[in-house]
Amino acid sequence: MKPQLALASILLSLSVGGCSFTGANPATSQTSNDRELLIWWSEGYYPEETDAIESITRKWEKASGNKVKLVFFNDGEISQRATEILNGGPKPDLLYGYSVGDSHGPTFAYKDFLVKTDDIIEDFKSDYSPGIIENITFLNKDAGGRFPYSVPLSVSSAYIHYWKDLLQEANETDLTINIPDTWNEFWEFWGINQQKAIQAGFVDIKGIGLPMASSTSDTHILFDFFLEAHEANIISQSGELLLRKPEEREKVIQAMKNYTSFYKKGWVPTKATEWGDVDNNINFLSSLSLMTANPTLSIPGSQTADEVAYYERIASVGWPKGINGQTVRTDISVKQMFIFDGKKMEEAKSFARNLIKPENLSTYVEGAQGRFLPVSKNILTNPFWNELRNTHIQASRETVENYKLAYQIYNPAYTEVRRQNIWAQAIEQVCVNNTPVDTAVDNAIESIESIFQKWERS
Repeated sequence: MKPQLALASILLSLSVGGCSFTGANPATSQTSNDRELLIWWSEGYYPEETDAIESITRKWEKASGNKVKLVFFNDGEISQRATEILNGGPKPDLLYGYSVGDSHGPTFAYKDFLVKTDDIIEDFKSDYSPGIIENITFLNKDAGGRFPYSVPLSVSSAYIHYWKDLLQEANETDLTINIPDTWNEFWEFWGINQQKAIQAGFVDIKGIGLPMASSTSDTHILFDFFLEAHEANIISQSGELLLRKPEEREKVIQAMKNYTSFYKKGWVPTKATEWGDVDNNINFLSSLSLMTANPTLSIPGSQTADEVAYYERIASVGWPKGINGQTVRTDISVKQMFIFDGKKMEEAKSFARNLIKPENLSTYVEGAQGRFLPVSKNILTNPFWNELRNTHIQASRETVENYKLAYQIYNPAYTEVRRQNIWAQAIEQVCVNNTPVDTAVDNAIESIESIFQKWERS
C-alpha cells in the first residue's frame, strides 16, 4: 500500500496566507497619500507567484516614477472586499482576485464602477486564446451595451484528478487502466473501484471526492458541469431565466439526482457535506478518495516538488461525454484585473499594459506552478506548457478548449446566484436533510427567480 502524502506538507501547500500589505490600513490608504497607486491583489498560493508580481510591480514603479501600494489578501478576504465595494465601501485603483471575475466582475461593470479596457488589450487581441475576450465582455446598464471591462491574465476550469497507482493496486495490475469516457459509465467506474480498493486494504477510501457542502464555492462550480452534461439551459443568450420551463426544470432535477446519488450510495466521504474550499484537496491528497474534481490545478501543483507524486502517482483526465454522448462544454474562469473609475485610472492602465507584456505575464503565470493556464497563445507554446508526460497540463488544455460562456456573462444577476451558492444549498439539503430532489430544485429555482426579480428592480 502506498503511503499517504504528509498532511503537514499538504496543508502548507494548499493554504493561503492572511492579509499582508506594506504601509497603512488598505481601507484608508487611498486618501492618505494621493501619489500612490493602490492595488489589491490575491496572495499567491505559491511564493513564486507572489514574488513575481512584487518584482514586476517594483520594476514598473522605478521605471515609471509612480508610487505603488501593493496590498495582498487571501482569496476569501479579497472577495469580501469586492462585496463591500458593491455596498459602497472603499475601492482600490486596480484589483485582482482569483474568483472575483466570476463572482463580482459582471456586477462591477453593470453598475458602472469600471474602466473599459479596449485600449489596453487591443494590441493583444489576436494572441488571446478562444473564449477569453467573450468572457470579459460585460453589460453596462448606463451605457446600454457590452464591452471588455477587465484585463485577462490567466484561465482555468474544473479538472478531474485520480490516483493512478492506487487504481492499479486495487485492480492488481501494473498496466494502465482505461477509464470510461461516457457519463454514467465514468461515475459508476469509481464506485466499482471503491469496493476493489477497500478489498485491497484501503479500508477508509471512497471512490469519488466531490463536495456536497454549501460552505464551498466548489460545489456550485462542479454542479454546473452536471447541468451541462444533462443539457440543462439555465439562461438564454438574451439573458432570460429559463428554469420555469418544464423541460429545463426536469433536466435540472435529473442533474441534481445524478450529483447527489454518489453521496447517497456511499461513494463520497460523509464529511463532504461540511467541506470548505480546500477540504476535497486534503481528502484526496490523504489518499481518502480515488478521484476528485477541482476548479484549478492546485492539487497536482501542490506536489511539483515530488516528481514521483506529480508525474507517476497522480494523473488527470478530461471530463466524460454528456448523457447523450456529446462533449461537455465547460465553464472557464478568466483570472482578470479590474481598473476602477477614478483619478488614478491612467496610472492603473499603464501598470496593466506593463504586466501583460509577454515576458512579465509569462513569469507571473508560471509562478503559479501551472495552477492556471495562460490566456496567451504565444505563451502556451513555451516548453513549460507542452511537456507530454504532464497529464495535468494536457487535460486542462483540453478542458479549457471545450469552453462555453458562463451564465453570468449573459445576465449579471447570476453573479448573486454564485455568491449565495444557491445550487450548493440545494445539494446540501438533499444530502443532509433528505429533502426530495424535486423539492430542493424548486427551492433553488424560487431563490434564483427572487434574485433576478430584485436585480431587475434595482
